[in-house]
Amino acid sequence: MGIQMLNPTGTVMKARVASVRGLESLSGKRVGYLFNQHGTATAFWKTLEQGVEKTFHPAAVCRLYKENTWAPAAQSDVDRLVRDTDYALVGVGA
Repeated sequence: MGIQMLNPTGTVMKARVASVRGLESLSGKRVGYLFNQHGTATAFWKTLEQGVEKTFHPAAVCRLYKENTWAPAAQSDVDRLVRDTDYALVGVGA
């Protein structure tokens, strides 16, 4: 058995970042929630949503609650969430 030493060289790829427009305020905007419904976080998530809605008075609310805690959300559902909201809160393993 031998040890093989390598001299790795290369070019690090740079990620392409699409321009992102910021929001001056969250008040009155359309909010989206993406949550995996894990049992340990349901009380926290409910309180988070209530706090956001009480503080920012969203114009609309779009919720995407995953049916399977461990599987990714369907891409079509995520696309709808992006299309129908101004910003989204994603959390707890979603």
